This record gives sequence, structure tokens and C-alpha cells, in this order.
Amino acid sequence: MGKCEYCGVTVRGSSACPLCGRKVRAQRSEKMYPDGSADSPKAKNKRLPFWQAAVTLSVVGACAWVNLATRGSTGGYWCLDIAAVFAYLWVLVLHTVKSSAQGSLKLSLQALLVMVMLCVFDWNAGRGLWSVNFGIPIVCAGFIFLATYIVVTRKMSWSGYIGYMAAVALFGQIPVVSVMLGLAQIAWPGIAAAGYAVFTFLVMLMFANGRYKNERVRRLRF
Repeated sequence: MGKCEYCGVTVRGSSACPLCGRKVRAQRSEKMYPDGSADSPKAKNKRLPFWQAAVTLSVVGACAWVNLATRGSTGGYWCLDIAAVFAYLWVLVLHTVKSSAQGSLKLSLQALLVMVMLCVFDWNAGRGLWSVNFGIPIVCAGFIFLATYIVVTRKMSWSGYIGYMAAVALFGQIPVVSVMLGLAQIAWPGIAAAGYAVFTFLVMLMFANGRYKNERVRRLRF
């Protein structure tokens, strides 16, 4: 008995996957009975981190109280910066590190949250619009490069590859939308990031045509 790393199916009585045709990896013999402590880690992982949440709410609440008490007439809401950082850390740990979601979904959520953080920092710093003019395009270009690096260096299925292509398309649309809506006063960074996204998407599309052509044909046959 083996398991295909690309399709995630268990294969019995054959050394090749019936879906993609690749050689399956042999698995160890199954145990007749599970370990006594097998359910305890799962039960612990399903529990919500109440203590961590309580500490986070206490820190953010204390910062908000100090901020509002000492703000004055011209002060800013720096407590929002701290709340945004804690929100990013929570998503980073719970959704990116501990979650079993698809990698492209994790990457997209991380990018969107970083953009929100930049907008919050910009708003508290005086609304200089540096976040939409330069910050968001740079973040989109950086995550496009990261998606390309992941696709090139890791083995993944056809569905996972399509997910990263969709993420690249999303990262390319966000700077253009900000320019079209008039949120960004400087257009060339957003246009440059969108052009980089289009180029990367086309390269990934051509690469997928040769890399996953046989896999798509086998999936249609079955």
C-alpha cells in the first residue's frame, strides 16, 4: 500500500497512482490499534487559547485606555497600531502556522493583513498616503516573488498550482484598483506591480501547460 504525494490518495496493489500516473510512496504497516494518547493532542489543538486571548485583550485595552487618557486635542490613536500588530500575530500563528489550509490561501491572507496594517500605520501617522502610493505596491510585488519562489522550489498538485496563480492575479489587481478608485495619487508604483503580476502569471501559465498537461489529461479520463 502506498500514497501519492501529488493527489493525496491511497493506492493498494499498484506502484503507480491511477490519477496522475506517478510512482507512489510506500507506507509503513498500519497499527492494529491506536496509541492511547492519540486523541489528547488533537483535543488540545482544538481548544481556543483563552489565556493568550485574555492577555492580548488586556494589553490592547490598557494601551487604548492610556492612549485616550493622554491623547489631547492633537494626539493620534497609536493604540490602533498595537491592535493591528496583535491581530497580525494571531493570524500568523493560528491561520498560517497551525492551520492546514492551502498555501496560496495562507499567502493571500498574510498579504491582505499586511496591507491593512500599513494603512492603519499611515492613517495614524498623518494620512500621508504612503501606504497606497508605495507600501501596497511593494507588498504586492514582494508576495508575488514569494509565490513564484514557492512554486519553483516545492512540489505541488495541479490544484495547488492554480491557487498560487489566482493569488498572483489577486496581488496584481489590488494596486490597480487603488489607482482607479483615486486612493493612490502616484500611479506608477501600482502600474509597475500590476505589470509584474501579469508577467509572472503568463510565465506560470506557460510553465503549467507543460508541467501539468499529462496530469490534466489523466484526471479527465478518470
